[in-house]
Amino acid sequence: MLSYQHIYHAGNMADIHKHLWLITVLDYLNKKDKPYCWLDTHSGRGLYDLSSKEANKTEEYKSGIDRFYSSLIADNDLPHQLQLYRQIIENLQGNSEHKINTYPGSAYISAKIIRNADRFYGFDLHKQEFSHLKEALASFKNAKIEQKSGYDGLKALFPPQQRRGGVLIDPSYEIKDEYEQCAKAIIKAYKKWPQGVYMIWYPIMTQGYHSNLLEPLKALNLEAEDLLTDEWHFDGLYHNMIGSGMAIINPPYSSEKTMKSVRKHVSNLLK
Repeated sequence: MLSYQHIYHAGNMADIHKHLWLITVLDYLNKKDKPYCWLDTHSGRGLYDLSSKEANKTEEYKSGIDRFYSSLIADNDLPHQLQLYRQIIENLQGNSEHKINTYPGSAYISAKIIRNADRFYGFDLHKQEFSHLKEALASFKNAKIEQKSGYDGLKALFPPQQRRGGVLIDPSYEIKDEYEQCAKAIIKAYKKWPQGVYMIWYPIMTQGYHSNLLEPLKALNLEAEDLLTDEWHFDGLYHNMIGSGMAIINPPYSSEKTMKSVRKHVSNLLK
């Protein structure tokens, strides 16, 4: 939706959930030499200024990354995925040992982790968001971004030349029927590229709208191990959003076990 700007929600617990899963999957793909491509259908700004008036209107980052940032930086016993997360964040301009001012979005994290031989494609239809995205990813030569609908991007690129890789689909879900729209786009894309990794983030609302996304995916007739859902619940932090969900088609081997360890460590950091 063209009115949506993620800056109001950047760095909250849903972002942390989504980004740690993203890092886990990309880190796994990096273990093999063969190049891959990665797509981000709703890229947003790429980088988010947490000192901005928009971020501080909602202050969602304060119950997220800001709550355990100092502990994250000081921890010498982090799992590998959290080490990557910390490294990306602490190297951003404006961040210090004790204060975070800039938070990376999924597009920046993806462009940072993929290798020189890999390819990243990012899409955002919002003119202002795309302008920020273009600036944020300017230094990444293997990143291609377009101001267009991410769903159109899926249609144009699938199946990609590099048969390894995947896509993060992270809509705003501001319109109720986007749950169904998202499911339809995934089903069409999967039929063209069944070997890809599909990561779909969804909010868990009090109304239970996410069932309109998950139920249609059953039409793919996937084996249990080929469709993973992982949900973090944080009732009371973000109004009607009581949790964050990730649905992953073709999850990399051991990724679920890895994320359980990562989540446990995050919980300890939040204490």
